[in-house]
Amino acid sequence: MLILDYKETDLNFLYDDLSREYGKKQAELLYSLMCQKYTDLCKYEIRFENDEMNEHIFNRILPTIGVYITLIENGFTKEKALAVAHEEIQRNANYKAKENTKLTKMPFTYSLFKMFAKSHMKKKYPIEGFTVKWRRYDYKEIHFDIVRCIYKEMCEKYCCPELCTVFCQSDVTAFAGYKPKIRFERLGTIGEGANCCDFHFIRGK
Repeated sequence: MLILDYKETDLNFLYDDLSREYGKKQAELLYSLMCQKYTDLCKYEIRFENDEMNEHIFNRILPTIGVYITLIENGFTKEKALAVAHEEIQRNANYKAKENTKLTKMPFTYSLFKMFAKSHMKKKYPIEGFTVKWRRYDYKEIHFDIVRCIYKEMCEKYCCPELCTVFCQSDVTAFAGYKPKIRFERLGTIGEGANCCDFHFIRGK
């Protein structure tokens, strides 16, 4: 099987970050091992007919698990490996935040957000990997709970449940791009031990 490259994933800046942090020689070694680990992980997963599920699993979850496991297998503590994974996912989340900011430049930001919220969730978070319960959907607030999440399931499958929190935290960063027009709040996540991930998008100024 062809060795997969992180440049085709959500962590497409990984090699540059490793080079900056650890120097070219160590970065090349770690990156090569991470690509091999990512490739090996993909061998165990069957692709879905749903492209969005494949995006979650093969472009986001497995690459991050590959980074985390590779670092631990090469002498990094779990805490350090988690910090590196967190930094990489945050890089991607910051990019998404900038993209989300574009919506705030348009009039009627909240109304536009609300108009497409349900169709967006249905498309991007399909039932194959997520169970979404809608709680509130009006002119003041959009609230839904995710009670089943493929991110949690995949992290548990590969014996790294603690890694799920990295993905949870990226939501906060990405959705901050909607401020001040839309404020995001959340009390807890499944990955952090709560019964659900409660998403609240509250109309702002």
